[in-house]
Amino acid sequence: MTITRDHRAARNQASITLADAGIGPASLKLRAAPGGLLLAIRTLAKPCGTINGDGRIVLQPAAFNDLVLVTGKPVWCDWCNGDGVVIAGDVVTEEDGAGPFKVSGTSIGEDGLRTGMIYAGGVVVLATPMLVG
Repeated sequence: MTITRDHRAARNQASITLADAGIGPASLKLRAAPGGLLLAIRTLAKPCGTINGDGRIVLQPAAFNDLVLVTGKPVWCDWCNGDGVVIAGDVVTEEDGAGPFKVSGTSIGEDGLRTGMIYAGGVVVLATPMLVG
């Protein structure tokens, strides 16, 4: 099924509303594997996103920086609502990768390519604009 831009925008606005539900702000939980070790949390603003001209969600990080909890390579991201309940999940890639969740500022390996590693105590930086949906 192919949906229209307006349909996509309405569906994605409902996702933003769902994510913003709850006591706290929505967040992204970066993990070493689906359901695996939690490496970092990136808190989102409230509202957590806007809808762009294509009807896609542009996630909005909170004004403050979150720190990486555990050194590792994030490969999965859980998008959680304001109560910490997972509402969606997908792969994480470096900022030039194809995944919907992109982490920037990762280190460069000996081969000159990004390693995707994040380091405990470092700042969680999301590639912008962060588009999903």
